[in-house]
Amino acid sequence: MTGEERAPQEERGSPLGRYEPHDDATTDGATVHVVLRGLPVQVWLASREHHDDLMREYRLLALAGDLEAHHAPARLVELVEILGQRYAAAASRRDEELEAALAAGLAVIDQESDVTPAAVGAVRELRRLMAESDRFCEEAQLLTLPRPPVVRDFGEWFLDEFERQLEGHAPTPWDGPLTP
Repeated sequence: MTGEERAPQEERGSPLGRYEPHDDATTDGATVHVVLRGLPVQVWLASREHHDDLMREYRLLALAGDLEAHHAPARLVELVEILGQRYAAAASRRDEELEAALAAGLAVIDQESDVTPAAVGAVRELRRLMAESDRFCEEAQLLTLPRPPVVRDFGEWFLDEFERQLEGHAPTPWDGPLTP
């Protein structure tokens, strides 16, 4: 999808979705052009589905209320507050781009985004939150299954690319499997 005229980020959604910082006071309007080269469409779909399942579970736990009364670990209670309440609202994301790639039968695409430099903090926070969520999934403290290894590797690559490129480094293409 490179070479196309880029729509403004707010019109096509952020690849960071609900985690994209929205505090315009911290930026001067500057953005960094981030390119995800060789983004594997099927793995991206599996990653999105796992993330949606996890967020749905966090939202349900947040709605259930007093987790401490059910002896939930303190950090799980905090994650429910962060992911089930603070980040619970749906946000614009790049679903239309994924759906178009799937419909066209593409195995990989290049995804381009203009992201504010402040997003590096959101990327680091999301990495930490996902690692903690993985641990709770692995310990069966959540109903959501752990991320399969390729989905976990994809998530790390995805976040690494944002962090690296926001720090001024060149894109590194995905070199893992094209299917989950």
